[in-house]
Amino acid sequence: MAHPADPAGLGRVLSDTMAALQRHTDAGAGEQPAPPEGVGEAADGLIRVTAGPPGRVTALTLDPRVMRMPSESLAEEIGAAVNAALTDLQEQALAAVPGQVDLGSLGEQLRRIQEDAGRQFTAFTDALVEAQDRLSRQGGR
Repeated sequence: MAHPADPAGLGRVLSDTMAALQRHTDAGAGEQPAPPEGVGEAADGLIRVTAGPPGRVTALTLDPRVMRMPSESLAEEIGAAVNAALTDLQEQALAAVPGQVDLGSLGEQLRRIQEDAGRQFTAFTDALVEAQDRLSRQGGR
């Protein structure tokens, strides 16, 4: 005999699927941190550069004493500060990436949900076939 159809069971399977996806989403969510910011200095701190995503200089601070430097040296020091800020930005951006999702665990949860859904759909189909057979037998009398 076929298992009785359980429409609530189908709803439960869908709810379980949504809950698993929500847990996955919640694991990577949370309070959104401020965007990373890289800082670089050169010329013994007289030149300070701040960089933000996606790799743009957001601030350049020059101590007035750097104006006494030869232009070539000043340009090199500014370049060094910019590169240091971009390197710092890159390191902070990589550190801000959330931890790895446990795909094995998520996959196992989704596999169980899939198996449960398969059983529910089979029971539902069996119940429909049984109902159709009963209607056919009743109609033939």
